[in-house]
Amino acid sequence: MSRTYRKKKKATPGQILVFILLLVGSLAMLLPFLWMALSSLKTQTELLQMPPTIFPKQPTLKNYQRVLEGIPFLQYYANSLVTGVLNTVVGLFTSCIAGYIFAKYEFRGKNVLFLTMLACMMIPYDTLMVPLYRIMVAFHWTNTFLVLTVPYFVNIFGIFLMRQFMQDIPKDFIDAAEIDGCGQFRTFRSVILPIVRPVMAALCIFLFMASWNSYIWPLISVNSRDLFTLPVGLGAFQNDRGRQVDLIMAASTMTVLPICIVFLAAQKHFVQGITMAGIKG
Repeated sequence: MSRTYRKKKKATPGQILVFILLLVGSLAMLLPFLWMALSSLKTQTELLQMPPTIFPKQPTLKNYQRVLEGIPFLQYYANSLVTGVLNTVVGLFTSCIAGYIFAKYEFRGKNVLFLTMLACMMIPYDTLMVPLYRIMVAFHWTNTFLVLTVPYFVNIFGIFLMRQFMQDIPKDFIDAAEIDGCGQFRTFRSVILPIVRPVMAALCIFLFMASWNSYIWPLISVNSRDLFTLPVGLGAFQNDRGRQVDLIMAASTMTVLPICIVFLAAQKHFVQGITMAGIKG
């Protein structure tokens, strides 16, 4: 009985060098987050002592307790979580629908409309804040929950990304679904969406991060502390207690945690979607 042995390919010097560079880069990016998490477990005295310590001598969770007792952190958390999830779900839906229409439907002025949308991507976001704020004032949406959600419901980059991938889907798939009796929406849901699921996962993380990390727009459009999101609440907390580094580190750690959870939950699809984007690009 013959046995087949697979020969292991030896890594070339170039591959080893690339691996070392990627490892060093990964550690360099993880170091600030690790330092923040470890600092949140230290006392103010230990944080300010010289030379600094890497690991806390006496780890404590009192910093987290003081943050939760000092400010309505859970309210800020809930505001960011609700707006982040809602903006991601609706933004993902509109991006998929619009991308599908631009990719597979023919109508008058389609190319002009699509190019106009792409041209809007070149306008700096700071420039759009003034007219957008005036629109919100005209609708009486300032200092309401709507001002934190409606402007995020449509994302031009998301539409462009989904359109580019849906263009490569063979039209035979759509025709076969229509022959089987599927309507337009069922074809979109049962045929198109499963194919672009990795790209949807990548876009989902982008949209959630954009909403979760948004600071300037909530800062100028919301005045009530009951509607503060985490970045705005954290900024106000830092202004009030800027010298209490231990509390700021604890609050920052709790702020970053949801992003890490979302990435770990969708890591497989996210990497696959980014890989597909690189191949297509």
